[in-house]
Amino acid sequence: MLNDLRLARLIRTVETQAERESGSATPRRTTRAPLPKSLTIPIVEYLLEPYEKGFWEFRATWNPSSPFAKYLIGTLSTLSEIENETDTPNFSPLTTARRMSEEKRAELLQISNRLSSINALFRAVARRSEGTVAKYAEHDAWMGKLDLAQIPDKFPEAWKVFTERIYFDGYLSGFSASKPHQIKTGLVTMLEGPRSSGTLHLVAMRRDELVALSDFYLGLGVVADSTLRRVFAPDEDLFRPYFPFVSSVLTQVVQDGQISRVFEQALAYYVEDDFQHCISSLGLIAEDYLQRIYTTLLREPLPGGLTLGQTVERLHKRVEELLSQPKPTQKSPDHVYDQIKALESAVESDALKPILRDLLALLLDDRQYYSRRIDEATKPISRKSVFPANVADRLNELLKWRNAASHNSRIPLGSHEADRTLFCLIGVITWWQGRLAKLDWSLDRNQLVEQLLLEAKAR
Repeated sequence: MLNDLRLARLIRTVETQAERESGSATPRRTTRAPLPKSLTIPIVEYLLEPYEKGFWEFRATWNPSSPFAKYLIGTLSTLSEIENETDTPNFSPLTTARRMSEEKRAELLQISNRLSSINALFRAVARRSEGTVAKYAEHDAWMGKLDLAQIPDKFPEAWKVFTERIYFDGYLSGFSASKPHQIKTGLVTMLEGPRSSGTLHLVAMRRDELVALSDFYLGLGVVADSTLRRVFAPDEDLFRPYFPFVSSVLTQVVQDGQISRVFEQALAYYVEDDFQHCISSLGLIAEDYLQRIYTTLLREPLPGGLTLGQTVERLHKRVEELLSQPKPTQKSPDHVYDQIKALESAVESDALKPILRDLLALLLDDRQYYSRRIDEATKPISRKSVFPANVADRLNELLKWRNAASHNSRIPLGSHEADRTLFCLIGVITWWQGRLAKLDWSLDRNQLVEQLLLEAKAR
C-alpha cells in the first residue's frame, strides 16, 4: 500500500485528469424536491437580517489518505494493478494514474475524494440493517463488492453518530452544489468540498447540525485541522452563503413567480463565477421591480427605457410634486399705509394700536420669510422619500454595483459584490411585498404616498 503522501498525490493527479477529461470541474447540479418550510425559516430570517442572525460554519482540511479511504482501497484492491510499482523510488503519480484503468480511477476517487460516496455507503449500511435490499447507482457499483456488515464494526464511532444524528427515513446521500442538505438534526450547506478545493466548508443556521457532521467525519479520519465558529463578520464571510441560501428558498422570499424565474439566470452566472453578468442581471430585475413600485403607487405609466437610477429619481420627483407645499410669499404693506393715511390729525393711542400690531406682524412675517429662504440656500435639501432609510441605503448600494457592472468600471467585481447586490435587492423586494399586503388600497394616491412617507420617517 502507498504511504499517505504518495497516495494523496496520486488521488490529486487522478482528480485533475478526470476534470480535464470531463471538460469542467463544476459539480453536477441536481433537481431536488422543495425543502420543508419549517426547516427553512431560519434561512429566510438570515437572508432578511444577516447582521443580526449570522450563521455557523465548519472548516477542515480533507484527508484523501484517511484510515477510511485506505480501508476501502485495501478491501476493494483498487490499486492492485499498480501496487508493485508504487513502492519504487522513482514513483510518478502521473505515470501511475495513466496506467490505471478508467474504472479503477473512478473507483479511487469515489472512495477517497467524494463526500457523497461516504454518505451513500453509510446510508446503504443503515438501510441494510432495516432489512432493505440495497440498490446501487452505476457510480456506486463498488459498494456491491463490500461486506456492509463489517462497516459498523470497523468504524463504530462514526456509525453511532450517523445512525443517531444524521440518518433518517428519506435521507439523501448526495450533496448538491451549494444546496442545503438535510440530515436528521436539520439543514447543512456545503460551500466547498474536497473535489474542488481539498477542504471541507459547511455552514448551517444551528450548531448541532455541524457538530453531528464534524463528529461523523472526524470519526472516519477524513478531515483534519477542523474549526467550528459562529460568523457575524467580516462582511466577506457573513455574506458567503447568501446566494446558495437564496437559491434554496427563493419562492419563499420572492412571492412573484415571474421574477423568481428571472433570478435563475443570475444564479447561473454566479455558479459560473461570471459576477459582472450576475450583477447586471440583478440590476435588470431591480429596474423591473422599481417600475412596478412606481406604477402601483402613483397609478400612472412610466416612460420606457429608463434606467434604475432614472426610475428612482423620477419617483422622488413625482412624490415631491404631488405633495409640494405652496412657496412662501411676502405680504404687502399697502394696507398699513392706507390705515396711516386714514388717521385724523388728532391721533389717539387707541387708534394707533391696530396699526402698530399690523406693523409688528408684518416684521415677524418678513423675518420668517427670509429665514426660510436662507435655509433653502444654505441647508441640504431634504427629499421626501417613500423608502425607509435602510431600504434607501440598499437602493443606493444596488445602484452603485449595477452601474459598475454595466459601465465596465475599474471597480473589481467579485462574489462579495454579487452577494451584496443580491442582499440589497432582496431587501427592496421584501419591503415592498410587506407594503402591498398592509397598505389600505381604498385610499387615493396622495393619501397612500403620505402614509408611506410617515412610515418611512418612523423607521
